Amino acid sequence: MNKLIKIIRYFLIGVFLGSFSFLTIGLFRGGIEADVQGIVSLFFFSGLIGIVSMIFGTEWFNFPIRLLIHMILTLCIVGIMMLSAGWQSFMINRTVSFVITVMIIYGLVWLVMYLSDIVGTKKINDAIRKRKSK
Repeated sequence: MNKLIKIIRYFLIGVFLGSFSFLTIGLFRGGIEADVQGIVSLFFFSGLIGIVSMIFGTEWFNFPIRLLIHMILTLCIVGIMMLSAGWQSFMINRTVSFVITVMIIYGLVWLVMYLSDIVGTKKINDAIRKRKSK
């Protein structure tokens, strides 16, 4: 059961980060049209990327290899998502721009995750200091 909860947690984090990415792209492009098919596709494939992120919790390879594997799988999943959502015109007509955009968003997501880790670590350290001072 714990494994299922972990998978669901990673899926939901992926949906959150995928939604953040989508809104960020919309912000810089001056808006994005989205129909129900596109939104469902975004949720499903973002969650899938979240599940793929479980690779970072393993020791199969060293970190740079895991990062490269995750980056390649993320790029492939985003491409499949764009096709299934009907957004292939951007991906096909502007392949270089598509890859650059995905990599920029990938970097922004890593930045958000890094900052989240810093805040979480600070809260834990503060709680430990408070407990020790009692």
